[in-house]
Amino acid sequence: MFGVILTLQSVILNITVAASELTTFKTGKDLDRALAVKISWSSISSELGDQLRDLQQQTQVLILRDRRIDPHRRISVETGFVPRVQVLRQISATVPDTAFCVTDDFVCVGPAEAIHRLPILLSHNTDQVNSLRKKIDAASFRQLTAKIDASWEQLSEPRQILLDDAMIAGVVIRNPDAIPHDLWAEGHLPRMAFTNLATVILNQFDLTFSVASDGAEFTIVPIDPEETLEHSYIVGSDLKSSIAAAWRNKAPGIEIKWTGSNAAVTTTLQQHASLYALLQESVYSVTTSDSTSAIPRSSIRTTNYQIKAERATIRQLIDFFRREGVTIEVVDEESPEVLAILKESVQLETFKERQRGLKLFPLIFGMHFKQVDVRDDRVVLSRE
Repeated sequence: MFGVILTLQSVILNITVAASELTTFKTGKDLDRALAVKISWSSISSELGDQLRDLQQQTQVLILRDRRIDPHRRISVETGFVPRVQVLRQISATVPDTAFCVTDDFVCVGPAEAIHRLPILLSHNTDQVNSLRKKIDAASFRQLTAKIDASWEQLSEPRQILLDDAMIAGVVIRNPDAIPHDLWAEGHLPRMAFTNLATVILNQFDLTFSVASDGAEFTIVPIDPEETLEHSYIVGSDLKSSIAAAWRNKAPGIEIKWTGSNAAVTTTLQQHASLYALLQESVYSVTTSDSTSAIPRSSIRTTNYQIKAERATIRQLIDFFRREGVTIEVVDEESPEVLAILKESVQLETFKERQRGLKLFPLIFGMHFKQVDVRDDRVVLSRE
């Protein structure tokens, strides 16, 4: 896999990335700021799961993948210098009928319908729990709404994950057998309320829960796309007029109550998913100039590079740098001798430290080419 972060000061190349070891993640405003940082991304036929883990490692934002999305699907993504959220948008767009959503605690990638309804379910289920505030004692309510450790071990069953965490939250799940059997890989999540954890897990089985009217008792129920719910959308003044028109065009007759640039909408869950998708498309859309703008660069000689990889061929490395705007000239590139060199592999484990191009390029290519001339605007490779 080839990935890259480019800034005015440095370049980081991520060619193969191990799974993130993070156990703490950015949430809330820190999450939003992390996704707003601009980078450039390029990958060639690498696994979806690897790319999501790499982006998670770079952002320190938890990126959950819905159980129905194949992590081994090979995808190719190439962006200009764009916010990280646009990289995520393009990664999810490479898989048919797949989308992403951003919440306060995490990002989730999965089937479009399930992903677009998730924020509405998170809000609705939180409202269900909050309705118990005056119906149960204060200590029980605090226990129910407190953030808990939402992680689990390798090969855990989602049913048992919820049962264990329900006990911590003081929740009784009346019908746990309604949760299908499955085995999940180890998961490290940010601390979150049990309500949110249950919602995101159950949504992957097209399930949710209803809360008893007088206590912390949850009943697992199938998601009803025709259920009518009220949901509040933060639209923003810049998008208010265009979103209002798009929503009315998509769902004529829906009830929208505006308070400034915020909208309270009452409609079916299925319709909410469509409205959320329209809003997300407007919020995260990229203009042509944004997506194709040139990446600011300093001199190749003084730019810092870091490689995280095991190996790559000379051809792969050269092609990668060229795609990222680093001009590499190879003298007699089509000659049989040079074509043979381009097939040779480079062991990259030793290039762990960030180094200037003036030093790094000779280290990478010097064993294969007699001359490695690193200039401000290009690298010239020659056998003579």
